[in-house]
Formats: sequence, C-alpha cells, structure tokens
Amino acid sequence: MRTIYVFMAILALNVMLGAPPVYADMQDDVDQAATIIERFQAVPEKAIPRAMLKDARGLAIMTVIKAGFGISGRGGSGVVVARPMNGWSGPSAIGTGGRASASRLVLR
Repeated sequence: MRTIYVFMAILALNVMLGAPPVYADMQDDVDQAATIIERFQAVPEKAIPRAMLKDARGLAIMTVIKAGFGISGRGGSGVVVARPMNGWSGPSAIGTGGRASASRLVLR
C-alpha cells in the first residue's frame, strides 16, 4: 500500500513540475484570437458587421484541427468573452475534441 502512495506522489510531482503554466497557453490563444479578429475586420467582405457586434452577448474564437483516415479526430482550443451589461468580460479558455470511426462494408 505504501508503494502506491509513493508512486502517486512521484507522479503528482512530475505532473506539477513538468507541466507548462496554463496562463502561457491561454495567452497564446488570446493573441491568436485577437489576430483573427483583426484580419477579419481588415477585409470588408469578411468583416463581422458592426450591428451584429453591437447586439452580441458573447463571442467565441476557436482554432480546430481535424485529421483522419477511417478513424478521425478533431481538437481545438480558443477563447470566449461574454458581454454583460457593463462591457466585455475577460477571456475564458474553451476547448473541443472528438473522434469518429467509419466502417464500410461492400458486398457484390
């Protein structure tokens, strides 16, 4: 029993010391989201209409990667901001992920 506790303590220390700080990853997502918004707004045909932004209650910006052949997966991360009565909130991290498999049977 003692061996399990020692193993769990070593594993916990390894995770805590080896994991990068969460704020560093989130700052990258915030910077990327800001760049995406700036690029959309720079092209009038792709810009988010001002009336839509004026009435928006929130905004989510995500980067999603999809890959697969037969078995597929997707995952991504981003930020979401809410718009309460007094202006825009600070960003919150969001993420998504999923997997799928396709089976196909051909009979002749």
